[in-house]
Amino acid sequence: MTNAPVYDAAKHRITSLVEGRDPQTPVAATPGWSVKDVVAHLAGGLRDFVDRRFDGVESGEWGERQVRDRRANTLSDAFAEWDANLELARPLFDTPMGPVLVSEVIAHEHDLRAALGVPGDRGGTDVRAALVRPLQQLDQRMRENDVPALRIALEHGDRVLGHGDPAGTLRTTSFELMRAIGGRRSVDQIKALDWDGDPDVWISSLALFGRHRAEPFEE
Repeated sequence: MTNAPVYDAAKHRITSLVEGRDPQTPVAATPGWSVKDVVAHLAGGLRDFVDRRFDGVESGEWGERQVRDRRANTLSDAFAEWDANLELARPLFDTPMGPVLVSEVIAHEHDLRAALGVPGDRGGTDVRAALVRPLQQLDQRMRENDVPALRIALEHGDRVLGHGDPAGTLRTTSFELMRAIGGRRSVDQIKALDWDGDPDVWISSLALFGRHRAEPFEE
């Protein structure tokens, strides 16, 4: 599965999902943001990818800046910018950035779905595609920091992160893993998953953006 069609399909689903909805609907998965803000972030984020502007990604300021700079824009403005920036970003889909863009749009699709009460497909290939780059990043981080290897058992197979024999196992679904490592689950929620071994060994490593959610989030 190539990246551009996955991204385009997600963008189409998001467009259909929010059409006719209140753009100011709060999105609990991204505290302080509305539906309009999430779309504005997706639009602005694409331009930052094109410009290679990634300052503030781990602190969260990267996304906050994009939303803050577009507070006065309408939802229509956000979609128009998203269309324009997507054309600029087309060449990125055939680079290592492609899976990152897929991960970003799929995560925010489910943020919007949770806010609007319209669950989507949580077990399909799109969610698995959204895990490709994050799992590579986590594997690299664990190896660099000598974190004991962890086996992750998903519905479509196992994956070992880190170097050497796994010292523990996490059994979960692709969707829950995507939400956990993407900052949409609290530490307590992650610890409550099906673990063999002490989850505290791996909790900090599983925070893709350097932090887990402070409060539990159910969807």
